[in-house]
Amino acid sequence: MQFTRKRRRPPMINIIPLIDVLVVLLIFYIATTVFKTAQPIVKITVPESTQAKTTPDTPPTIIFVDAESKIYLGDEPVEADKLGELLKSKIAADPGFKVAMKADTKAPFGVITKVLDAAHFAGITNLDTFMDATKAAGASGP
Repeated sequence: MQFTRKRRRPPMINIIPLIDVLVVLLIFYIATTVFKTAQPIVKITVPESTQAKTTPDTPPTIIFVDAESKIYLGDEPVEADKLGELLKSKIAADPGFKVAMKADTKAPFGVITKVLDAAHFAGITNLDTFMDATKAAGASGP
C-alpha cells in the first residue's frame, strides 16, 4: 500500500518578535546613555563663593585637581610638567579652545599654582575656575 506523503513546509523564523525585542533594547540603551555625565570618576568638592557667576557659553574643557594632587585634563590624567605643552598644542590646533579649572577644596595650593603656571605658559591669561554659588548670611549681593 502506498501512502501519499504530505509536503512539509520548511521551518520559518518569525522575525517580528525579534524586532520588537531589538526596539526595546535600543530604547533602553538610548535612555541610559542620555544621563551619562561628562565628568571623570574623580570626587571633587569645589569651594563656595558669594561672588561666583555663571557663564552661558559653550562648556570649556575642564582641568580637574583632586585632593590627592592628581591632575586630569578632561578624563585623561596628566603630569603637571606636561600640562603646559599639552594646553599649548590644543590651543595651536584650535584657537577657540577654552579651558577651566575645577579643584577640590582639599587640593594643595602648590598643585593649583602649577596648573595656573601651565595655563600661563600656554598663553591662557585668565583661567576660569568652578565654585559653588552660595550666598553668605545677610549678604545682599548678586
